[in-house]
Amino acid sequence: MCGTLGPATLLAAVALGACSSQLQPSDTGHGGAAGQVTGGAGTTGEGATVGTAGTTGAGGDSVLPGCQVSDLPIGDPLISDFSTDQTGMLVIAIGGTFMYPSNVNLSAVASGGAWHLTANSSGMAAAQYWGVGIYFNGNATGSDCVDATAHSGVQFDAWGSIGGTGCSAQYATNDSAHTSNFADTRGAGPDGSYAPQAPFTVSPTPTTLQMPFAGPGAPTGGSPAIPVDKSKLTGVQWQFTTAAGIDSSCLVDVWIDNVMFF
Repeated sequence: MCGTLGPATLLAAVALGACSSQLQPSDTGHGGAAGQVTGGAGTTGEGATVGTAGTTGAGGDSVLPGCQVSDLPIGDPLISDFSTDQTGMLVIAIGGTFMYPSNVNLSAVASGGAWHLTANSSGMAAAQYWGVGIYFNGNATGSDCVDATAHSGVQFDAWGSIGGTGCSAQYATNDSAHTSNFADTRGAGPDGSYAPQAPFTVSPTPTTLQMPFAGPGAPTGGSPAIPVDKSKLTGVQWQFTTAAGIDSSCLVDVWIDNVMFF
């Protein structure tokens, strides 16, 4: 899929045959490292590398990086309602899930038809970036991106609590042009790429949050500083940031459900 991050080193995710995860830093810092991935089919393994897009002939313009092939999303418009099979395994037809990095006390469990995220992060000298996401496979082999041009954005239900000192949450819709070029075989941006982000908050009551691909309310920033290409999507992601400083902390108890295109 999948992944972008800031200048921190990317650890290619070890999927059950899945592509590597995508992550982004906040607009004011650098991203963390990708961690364990679970879920659906794909082909990219740990340590996979990719080349960058070429350019046109003499006098031509540079070709923007990204997927060469995209397919319609499997299960459209649903991305995940966090249903499980008879064995309790999370079922996500469009791809699978990931979390990052591996050294944070973060849990992401499908429970009661929703995704329950819990974490307890203590402050350090540098800011910490960690989170979870859903990667997209446009086809069974995981070589294609997802074409969501028929839609305006992604929405999800969220509730729970985000506490601590200097703790914040960000959402990103990931596309291949904002993917570091060593994180995915489907085309990528330069090293250190990350997708635009939007801050979000939660309350005890389930609330539907809409994240447009563009326009008012859409995630902003990112590197390179270009809009998300909704015809070349690689996943969605929820990140939590623990601010720099030993007095900072994050106490996360968040539920996510009914992730879908709108």
